[in-house]
This record gives sequence, C-alpha cells and structure tokens, in this order.
Amino acid sequence: MKKFDLSVLTVSVLILGLAVIGVSQAKEQSTDAAVAKVGNITITQSQLYDALKKKEGAAETSQLVTAELFKLEAAAQGVTVSDEELDKLINPIKEKLKTPEKFQEYLDAKKMDEKELREKSRLILLRDKMLDKAFPVTEDQIKAYYEKYKEKYEKQTLEQARPEIVEKVKDKNRRSNIEKWLEDLRKKYNVQILDPALVDKKAKE
Repeated sequence: MKKFDLSVLTVSVLILGLAVIGVSQAKEQSTDAAVAKVGNITITQSQLYDALKKKEGAAETSQLVTAELFKLEAAAQGVTVSDEELDKLINPIKEKLKTPEKFQEYLDAKKMDEKELREKSRLILLRDKMLDKAFPVTEDQIKAYYEKYKEKYEKQTLEQARPEIVEKVKDKNRRSNIEKWLEDLRKKYNVQILDPALVDKKAKE
C-alpha cells in the first residue's frame, strides 16, 4: 500500500469529475462532449477519461478511497483537527517563504490553492492522530530508543531528550502500523472497487 501523499490529487479529481459528468450526460445525449480538436479530429470526454483511467486511475482511486476512510473513521472516533492546528502547520511555510507571492508560487507548483492545501493537511493530521491513538508510545519504547541512540543524547538526560524521542517513536509507530491499520479500515467499511481497471495491483502485492 502506498503511503498517503499530501500532494493534491489533481488527476483523481479530474477522473472523478469526468466520471460523474459522463454518467449524467449519457442519460441526456448519445454523443460525447468534445474536450479538444486537432484539425478535423475531435478528442472526446470518454477518450480522455479512458486514457487517464488507464494511466493513473488505480493509484488515484486508491488515494481517494483512503481519504474517505480517514474521514469516516475520524468521525466514528470523534477525532477532529482545528483551524488552529492547521495554522500551526501551514503558517511556518508562509513565514519561510516570506511573501504572499512566494507562497502562491509554492501552491502553483503543487497545483492547488490554499483551501486544498488545508484540506490535504487536515487529512494527514487526522491520520496521524488516529494512528497515535491506536498505537500509543510506551515508556519502554522511549527508554529503548534512548539506550539505542545514547551517543546522540550523551549530553542530555532521558527527561531532557524525552520530547524529541516521543516524536521519533510516534513516527516509527505510524510507519510500522499504517498498512495493517488501513487494511483493517478497508474491511470495516467494506471497500469495493467496482471497476476492475481501477484495482491497485501494487497495493495488493
């Protein structure tokens, strides 16, 4: 299972949008809407959708499904992310880039606006909160990490190093458990990929 990516799901949104539009238009007309023309040749909406589906459809569908799983499970657990928490994550980016123009260039490079950045960030924070809740850091893990990297912390006591170590162990727990956790969520919410062409074969390996 690929790790959920914070980057904007541009292709996913386009695929989803084309699918919805295509279904609604199929009921109203028998011909595809044109998306481009090359001389006398027309490229249709269904041709574009088929090409996108073949190239990126499985991976992007997997990411869309994963995002919905995060939202459903967070709602079930009562886990939320406040605007203040998002500000703490995003404001340092703005400060580092210094000007609104540089921040806009950053967004343009990721092909998203600030609203989309906040939504993607919210999903990541929801995911991490739920993983931390499911796999909490233990005192034994903290002590074992301190002992393992004692040379790094030779000038610090365990209590002085504790905040940094807790974050390191949290990250390790997340990476170690996310695949099994996601698989359990897919079973819990009965995820079904109805189009065989959109099954992520890499995720199943």
